[in-house]
Amino acid sequence: MHTDERALKAFGRELRRLRVEAELTQQALARRVSQRGTTISDSHVSDIENGRAMARPWLRKLLDEILESDGRLEQLWEELTGSGRQVWLHEVTKRTHAADALLEYQPLVFPSYLQTEKYAHALIRYGSPWLSGREVRALAKERRERAERMAKAELPSLWLIIDQSVLARRYGSPGIQREQLAHVASLVDGDRLTVQMVPTNSPRHAGNSGPRRIITTADEPEMVYMESAEEGRIITDSAGIFRSRLLFTALQGAARDPQETLQAIRDEMRKIDDE
Repeated sequence: MHTDERALKAFGRELRRLRVEAELTQQALARRVSQRGTTISDSHVSDIENGRAMARPWLRKLLDEILESDGRLEQLWEELTGSGRQVWLHEVTKRTHAADALLEYQPLVFPSYLQTEKYAHALIRYGSPWLSGREVRALAKERRERAERMAKAELPSLWLIIDQSVLARRYGSPGIQREQLAHVASLVDGDRLTVQMVPTNSPRHAGNSGPRRIITTADEPEMVYMESAEEGRIITDSAGIFRSRLLFTALQGAARDPQETLQAIRDEMRKIDDE
């Protein structure tokens, strides 16, 4: 079991202990949280208690207040995770692969669930120079395995918008970039992936707010994930999700259609062959 999974389970056990001490059922606790303005289900409480889901910051605060635990849950979270980065990354990865649809914009790289092992290795090696060679290889292999599962799965539906510069970058080497482009093209040809490209000279480019992933699942609230090199952000409020969908729609309007984008990918592959 990974450290982040252990943290989720330890947090869940403490939440269950505090809930039982307060003589509340999971349903009653969910009802009290919902009365504070944000609806959650008793099944979500169960998932948190069993280490299958993470309690986000707003929910940890509410749980501490409702259970009158003097900030115990928030304190435990910090003790278990430090910044909490590994735990929410674990949840984002799990939600990504369990989703019904992903809508994503990337201005610099192809997303992790589409990366070849060599492409991932180059990104991790040069993006995290403090990691050992063994750690880089392990992370790249793990990313490749997830990408292979994603390629073979029927869901989630994948709709990706990239900046044109993603095609021109040569992470690792021209050969590594060509292999990555060929992988993306094969997914498009197999109707596994829809890709659109925003030209670098587009006057109506809405992508300056950075990469974002809209994660849609039928039986869970929609979630948006935004990440920079050093930190990430999860958005679950309806206003934030609306803004992300509006931005994604604007990017779709500024982007080339999927067939033109596929042709641009193939043109870039031929360009690499001629280099």
